[in-house]
Parts: sequence; structure tokens; C-alpha cells
Amino acid sequence: MFVIKARMLVEGVLQGVGYRTIVKQAARFSGVKGLVRNLDDGRVEIFCEGSKTSLEKFRKLIDIKGKPDDIMSINVTKIEYFEEGEKGYSPVWKPYRGFEIDYGMEKLSPFEESTLEDHEFGKLYFSDFRNELKSFREESRNELMGVRKELKGFRGDTNLSFAQMAEKYGDISVELKEFRTGIESISAELKEFRTEIERFLTQFLKEYSKKRT
Repeated sequence: MFVIKARMLVEGVLQGVGYRTIVKQAARFSGVKGLVRNLDDGRVEIFCEGSKTSLEKFRKLIDIKGKPDDIMSINVTKIEYFEEGEKGYSPVWKPYRGFEIDYGMEKLSPFEESTLEDHEFGKLYFSDFRNELKSFREESRNELMGVRKELKGFRGDTNLSFAQMAEKYGDISVELKEFRTGIESISAELKEFRTEIERFLTQFLKEYSKKRT
């Protein structure tokens, strides 16, 4: 297999939202080796090596299109690609095994590296949860508007008999019950998310305390 070495410069909403973790997972999935790091100008630099097919697959996987107006949504706007020998290519800046995230530190212990990766996954989880919560709010708002319209029409038809109103509007209480169930569900997810964060921090402090003693 002919191995190609390449350098990529990625622009967009990338830093602080867990993008490097996605890049690492995409590399593993594609069979690509290399490094990824954040640059001071907000871009992300990737050095990678693999077959032409694996690099093409990897490039497609990391070209993520999110919501441009959401600062917490990963959104790639540009990927510059330079193969070895081309203008814009530069050799790898540090040794690597497999595919690694360069956090800008000289040497990390397995625990420190695992902790940083868990932190990156936490960013992704939080971002996804925000999107789900926002979507739920929009759906809930639309449902509530529909219920309000029905109630308005309901008040305007006070001359109808109960049987006629039930036939025309159906059982509004069912929609109200479903709306309440949705609210309770999102509250439970928020509570579970908080519990997971507290559990993670507790474990981290225990391990860190052991290292310090």
C-alpha cells in the first residue's frame, strides 16, 4: 500500500467544542495515523498519513457542517489540503503513535490524557444536549401555540353543547398531558447530566489526590 503524508488546515467554529475528538475518532475509523492540534489563530492543524482512499474518507468525515450562527455548534467552513512535496506542506511537528491529539504539553500520563479526552467528549455531549433542548423548546412552543388557538376557538363556541365541542376539538387534555410529559422528560435528562458531571469530577479529584500523595 502506497502511504501518503498530508497536512490539513481547517477553519470554522472548531475550538472549545470538541472538534479534535471527532477528528481522532474519524482517523481511527478511516485507518489514518497522525496528529491534530489547535492553532493560536483559531484554526485546527492536522498531520495525517494513510492510503489515498483512507485520507479521502477521513477528509469527508471531518468536514462537518453545523449551524453557522451557533457559536457552540461545530461548523467547518474551509479545509486546506497539502500532500508531501506540495507548497503548503510541512513535516510533522512531533512523534506519534496511531492518531493522537496534541494538547500542547510535553508529556502526559495515561490518566491525564484520558481525563483530557473525557473533557473533550463532555463538550460534545453538552453541545448535542443543547441542540436537543433547543429543538424540544421549539416543538413545545409550537404545540403550546396550537393548544392556545384551540382554547381560543373553544371559548368562542360556548353555545355548543359539550358533545358538539368534544366532536369538534377532541380531548385537549390529552395534548396538555403529552406536553407535561415532555417537560418532565427533559427535566429528568438535565438531572441525569448533572449527576454524570458530578460523578466524573469526584473520580477525577480522587485520582488526582492519589497522584499528589
